[in-house]
Amino acid sequence: MQESEQKVCCPAGPELRDPARLRRLSSEEWEALGQAALREHLHAQAVVAHAKYAPLTFEKLPRFLQDPDCLRHPVRLVFEFGEMAAHQFAEPGLDFRDSTGQGRVLYVRPCLRQRPHDVVAAVAYMVPVINYGPVIRDEHCLLYGATLLGLMEEEYYQRLCELADWCGAEARWAGGCEG
Repeated sequence: MQESEQKVCCPAGPELRDPARLRRLSSEEWEALGQAALREHLHAQAVVAHAKYAPLTFEKLPRFLQDPDCLRHPVRLVFEFGEMAAHQFAEPGLDFRDSTGQGRVLYVRPCLRQRPHDVVAAVAYMVPVINYGPVIRDEHCLLYGATLLGLMEEEYYQRLCELADWCGAEARWAGGCEG
């Protein structure tokens, strides 16, 4: 990374407090800055959730899914396919049962009911999508989920691959879950 790129990725840097410097940023620099800020925010939110719920267990999920410190919307967990694609093990959606219009539902593959520890991993992965929608990428979900569960990202990724393989989620890429 070049020195100028390093400065852009550091939201606290003094050069970013200068309005003239901000106006000169390229689209790529703005995106890098935004991505760095989003990753920093997601990590901080996962640290808060980890502090409140570690170790997060299946028994603690109902309280976690209703906690406004951790989720922007109250979430109802449902063991149904909902609208999920063949490669997914979980998919959030609007909860039409919630009269306030704020609730969300998290559809989880029904077979995962047999493996509560995998339900926890699936929920942890989907929290950023529930909270922030389509701006979220896979790497954001890995960062959040690993932090929430107190795992290294690679360890969490392998756990999710095993979960997806076990429940029959189709590989999205030709290489499947290998590195």
